[in-house]
Amino acid sequence: MTRHEEMKVILENSTFKLSGGLRGVLVLFVAVGIVGFVVGALGSQPHLAWEALLVNTVFFGGIGFGALTFSVIWQITDANWGRPYKRFAEALAAFTPVAFGLYLVLFFGAHHFFQWMDHDKVIHSKAGWLNFPFFIERNIGLFVLVLILSWIYIKNSLRPDIGLAKKLANFSNGFADRLVSNYGTQEEEEILANKKNIRMAPLVAIGWACLSSLIAFDWVMSIDQEWYSTMFGVQYLVASLIGGMACLNLISGVVWKKFKLNGYISVTRHHDTSKFIFALCLLWTYMIFSQVLVIWYGNIPEETPYLILRMQSHEWGWMFWLLLVMLFLIPFFGLMSRTACNTPWFSRLISIDILVGLWLEKYFLVVPSIQENMADAAAAAGAEVHGLPGFQYNLFDFSITLGVLGAFVLCFLWFLSRVPALPISDKRLFSEGHH
Repeated sequence: MTRHEEMKVILENSTFKLSGGLRGVLVLFVAVGIVGFVVGALGSQPHLAWEALLVNTVFFGGIGFGALTFSVIWQITDANWGRPYKRFAEALAAFTPVAFGLYLVLFFGAHHFFQWMDHDKVIHSKAGWLNFPFFIERNIGLFVLVLILSWIYIKNSLRPDIGLAKKLANFSNGFADRLVSNYGTQEEEEILANKKNIRMAPLVAIGWACLSSLIAFDWVMSIDQEWYSTMFGVQYLVASLIGGMACLNLISGVVWKKFKLNGYISVTRHHDTSKFIFALCLLWTYMIFSQVLVIWYGNIPEETPYLILRMQSHEWGWMFWLLLVMLFLIPFFGLMSRTACNTPWFSRLISIDILVGLWLEKYFLVVPSIQENMADAAAAAGAEVHGLPGFQYNLFDFSITLGVLGAFVLCFLWFLSRVPALPISDKRLFSEGHH
């Protein structure tokens, strides 16, 4: 069988169509989320709806960009092993424009998060950074720049695959057809796309590294304006990479059999994704330890309230240890052995544990600071405050999480239904039989 014949078989096996029933369920999820947010935002405790939207935007948006980063890494390193996952990584990034839209919505609820919105309460030394006009400008500017760079990269990645798919199987839809206008010869398009993405991939990587730090500093850290850590942006970046790879691990376990891609997404490559998750969870734990260590040996008392609230308080201390178990101990001992990494159903359970843990981590970083700000405001108004509410999983958390999850999955499946599921024009896309 020639390579073109093999690619034609792959294309026929992996062509995905989003069914009307599944689309209807996901749209229903989105509708539930919108209704839940509107009811919450107009209710007696609007901060609950706004904080739920912030937690989910930071979480799902991070996964989208984290997954795209792996496509970029495989391009930069010229790696072979990740090529079968490349398109799924790009499909996960289809949510990032929606995440940008959600951040635009969150601007209108900023007063529910940030003490520094009140000019009289902002820390004077940080007033140059923590002012709302500049906050809007830098977030929109950098987000738009990274989205543009990402789109150019993804378009270059898709164009030769769609062109070859049209040649092999008359592949056609409105989205795909627009990407291959003025298409040259197949060889010319493949060479040109590769040259362009050799230049674009580092720019996307640098852009996302900067944007992840900005999101971490602006949307999470500045809720408690006294907290400061230069490593916090890296912590968010690493968590996003973990989430992206955990999703790819889950996806590979499904498409392996569904799309008949046994030669491409194999036990060996599933092992690679599992070990990547293992390593990234160790790196995430190191980021946490390093921040605590610096505050301890540097004797920085102004930094300790943030950690004490989360590590030693009655309301939140238990969640710190739960997250340590979910994001360090379970992946560490669960994925240490080769047998565990080679067992798709087991590693997928670990991936689910990690994704739930990462959502709780975002909740753990965001909500205690909001509760503390509200307690400070109540005390300043003369009200008597008896501790913090602590973990308050409520109907708004459930409905808004369901809504954003529905949008995330809908974007992924919509994208995947309009492009070849594997990068069939990529000469580095090898089945294990070709090694």
